[in-house]
Amino acid sequence: MLWLNIFFIVIIVSSIMYLAKWFLRKLFNIEKTKKKFFSYNHINKWHARIDWALRIVTVVVNFILIFLISNERISILSISLVLVLIILSDYFIRAFFEWKYTDNPKEAILTISDMVILLVSVALVFGFDLLNLNVS
Repeated sequence: MLWLNIFFIVIIVSSIMYLAKWFLRKLFNIEKTKKKFFSYNHINKWHARIDWALRIVTVVVNFILIFLISNERISILSISLVLVLIILSDYFIRAFFEWKYTDNPKEAILTISDMVILLVSVALVFGFDLLNLNVS
């Protein structure tokens, strides 16, 4: 049942993100840019370097979290907080480079909207315990 709940949450959040992007593109007259699916989409060399550094930090943090989970020294809520901070930093970095170094700086609005939707979704999932993880 857990995987079914996760599947529905992902579908709902993805749909909301799609609709928000569509609405914001119309509202702010943002041109649609062609991006490859599951691609890095780095803006410049600095963005690539910072993004790769963040990825390395993420891998190290994940190994530490796995160690702490195996020794039962950390809660699921703490894990989610760390992962949310990593996601936040990734989106802020991407938005900054889109705003500062691209031909279409309004793309940063879409990135920030994705970040806000993901944060609200995570807060709702853990706040209402939609996955029945008993995080309290």
